[in-house]
Amino acid sequence: MESDDEIEETPKWEGSPGTIVLINALEDSNTIDVAHEATCLLIRQYLRSSSSHNIGVCLYGTDKTQTDLNSNNIIDIISMDTPTLEGYKKLRATDIASYGKAKEYVLSEVLWHCSKIFKDFKKKLSSQTVLILTKLLNPPVKTDQKRSIDRVVNLVGSYTKITFINISQDDYPIDKFYKELLIDINKSQEYTLPQVVWNPNVIQNMMYQQSHRHLAVAKLSFEIGPGFSMGVGIYSLLRKSNQSYLKTSNIDANTNEAVTRVTMSTKVTVNSGDSPQDGDDDVSKDSKELPLLDSELLFCQEYGGERIEFTKKEKEEMSNPFGPPMLKLLGFKPAIKLCKEKWFLKTGYFLYPNESVIEGSTIAFKALHKACDEMKTVAICMLCTRANSRPNIVALAPCTRPLDLEIEIGFDVIHIPFAENVREIPQLDDESEKPILQKKQKEEMNKILNSLQFNYKADMFENPKLQSQYRAIEAKALQEISLEPFVDTTIQKPEVYQVIREDVFEELFGPFGVSSIKRSCNTDKSNTVKKIKTEDINENLVQEMIINKSVDKLTVAQIKNVLKKRDITFSKSLNKSDLCKLVYENCAL
Repeated sequence: MESDDEIEETPKWEGSPGTIVLINALEDSNTIDVAHEATCLLIRQYLRSSSSHNIGVCLYGTDKTQTDLNSNNIIDIISMDTPTLEGYKKLRATDIASYGKAKEYVLSEVLWHCSKIFKDFKKKLSSQTVLILTKLLNPPVKTDQKRSIDRVVNLVGSYTKITFINISQDDYPIDKFYKELLIDINKSQEYTLPQVVWNPNVIQNMMYQQSHRHLAVAKLSFEIGPGFSMGVGIYSLLRKSNQSYLKTSNIDANTNEAVTRVTMSTKVTVNSGDSPQDGDDDVSKDSKELPLLDSELLFCQEYGGERIEFTKKEKEEMSNPFGPPMLKLLGFKPAIKLCKEKWFLKTGYFLYPNESVIEGSTIAFKALHKACDEMKTVAICMLCTRANSRPNIVALAPCTRPLDLEIEIGFDVIHIPFAENVREIPQLDDESEKPILQKKQKEEMNKILNSLQFNYKADMFENPKLQSQYRAIEAKALQEISLEPFVDTTIQKPEVYQVIREDVFEELFGPFGVSSIKRSCNTDKSNTVKKIKTEDINENLVQEMIINKSVDKLTVAQIKNVLKKRDITFSKSLNKSDLCKLVYENCAL
């Protein structure tokens, strides 16, 4: 696994991703409308997140040409650049159905057009993606099929990712040409045929996932044991881009321009004159500020009355006692001991092998995944993604086909909290009487808890006030008349309570009537009647009260106790007068 030619390079975040969305104008009007709506939703998502993603939208298969490049039957609706309000409004106002259709379906021309856009783009791109929104039913003309395959091979060879979004309302057999094209796109590896989709929101989510650059947060060496390591890549999870993740920026109060902050360390130097032996009056001293280099920056710590100095590099080494950035195996635990849905300390990562760090890492990675999956265990590791970052204890949970992606295996990286992150639960006093639960009570409580379980995501419950405010600002910026509707997940759903019986519902959530007014205290003590406790009531006293019609002098609890002794069933929602009637009707001898 080791080679003399290997050069370890620190991963860098250079460039921004670039995506081109292609809409087939030769399809029917309904398919074009769905593709147009999904593309508008995608641009809106990037506007919400203030992303630096470069995106362009092209329309191919038309009888007109509107592009700066020498391409035929192609219209550039949005030139590839960071999303802007003007570009979104232009795309929204475009009537694709108004353009005429080309006489022949030529796919190679638009693929060649995409390669020229990526080549002539002035900014540095970290990834190149082409999203084609079309049906996979009608192939190009026969004279263009060979050229289309060659264009695809050239794009894939230049590290361009090509994805077909199969927009259709009904299932249909995919044409043989597109199956051959998918083989070249996936470089003869296993692939799945694109499933038909018709919902614009689903299409937008698919495009948002496919256009992500999928760059590793860090490429590390996974140390399994002494002298045995493998190369892995740590990938961050793609989160939903909505109004809750808007970026904030500081602006100038007068010019309303964005304000940037730059922190610089400088040093002051003093230049003496040419004659240092002259007096102080003859010496000219000019002070000048110069940038302070990292090698000149020193840190100190007082210890024993002295200042111990150390450099920035030494400080980083002391802050990370485990050494350079790496992933180190500490041991294994049963998978039942860890629930990744509950240990939500912070957003996790995804672990995948990386051959650029150490050759042959994929084989060792698959062996570790197979062992953990068969033995139902998770690997406990120490993770440090950066040289100056704090090491974290993580668990590696094996997963297969995560999120229905075309990834065979991988590990979910779950952060495990330290001792200071865990809340201490106060212990019960030993002297206090501990409740004793029976087995039947535990089983009934487990049934209740299991019935209350539901799938939870962190973005399920959003602040409705902020959502309405964000949508109002968005509608004003986009000059839209109506606001985008949203589902208020904090409102209770009445249909959930329809299955509960009325008597049980009243007992659980009642009473719903007007609360009775509390009686005022009677100042005349002669008229007060001392309430008799439940244990003081005997049968003779009850019969005497029934004869004198004075059962209402008892408390509600005492009246219910009288009815229970005689096995008389009654609703718990009855008031005191109704309970007295039951006593008069059923308890008289």
